[in-house]
Amino acid sequence: MSSIDLCIVSGRRPELLAQTLDSFRGKVFDRLGIHHVYVNLDAIFGSENDHVRCIEVIRQFDPTATIFEPEKPGFAAAVQRLWSATTSDYVLHLEDDWVALRDLGKEVLAPFSDPSVMQVSFHTADQNWDIARRGHFHQRNEYAKVLGIKIPLFRTFPKFTTSPSISRGAFLRRSAEMMDISRDPEKQFYSGVNRPLEAYVGSYRNYIYSPDGVPVIRDTGREWRDQRHIAKTITNATSTWTVTKA
Repeated sequence: MSSIDLCIVSGRRPELLAQTLDSFRGKVFDRLGIHHVYVNLDAIFGSENDHVRCIEVIRQFDPTATIFEPEKPGFAAAVQRLWSATTSDYVLHLEDDWVALRDLGKEVLAPFSDPSVMQVSFHTADQNWDIARRGHFHQRNEYAKVLGIKIPLFRTFPKFTTSPSISRGAFLRRSAEMMDISRDPEKQFYSGVNRPLEAYVGSYRNYIYSPDGVPVIRDTGREWRDQRHIAKTITNATSTWTVTKA
């Protein structure tokens, strides 16, 4: 039987983290079976007290979980650290601000019967992916610019994600080795900022799991940030969060 590790990227948001774990426990974790849990808890968003509460939430969920508490927060570094620590055949990657909308069991592993599929990502409520029209493979068309005009090259390249997904463990561990921690990990797969990584993943595919053509998970982080007037800005493939004026 294939083994599955769980990786969680978390900030100091104990309520969101608890909600995420509660949501996925019955709908996903118990149905898949998890070998080991790895959590990266960054000192971002909350207080020292929130940090302690997050540890309590994690220990209540799994007393044996491996928890990384780096001195300096960083999303790409967290992803690289987590993926590198895994040992299982497959890795379920998650962040602290998602909820599951339906049960997800062993059937999500079925697309891996295709050896070119390295990742099965969960269709998200904000993804706006038209499965009926565009199919299940997450990819983007390639273009060239001539005199400022985009010219289609009639070829595509895959888009891999750090949103909730299950990936082949060896694929994530190799990707982590090639990752630049100064840039967003997801953007490095397809934005032209990490050519060696793009070359490595170029012949593989990401299957969007959406059995009924509708989302199976929902992001709760956007609402949390909006309530606190925290804006996310992406510059040169790097994300920053700033508090805006209410």
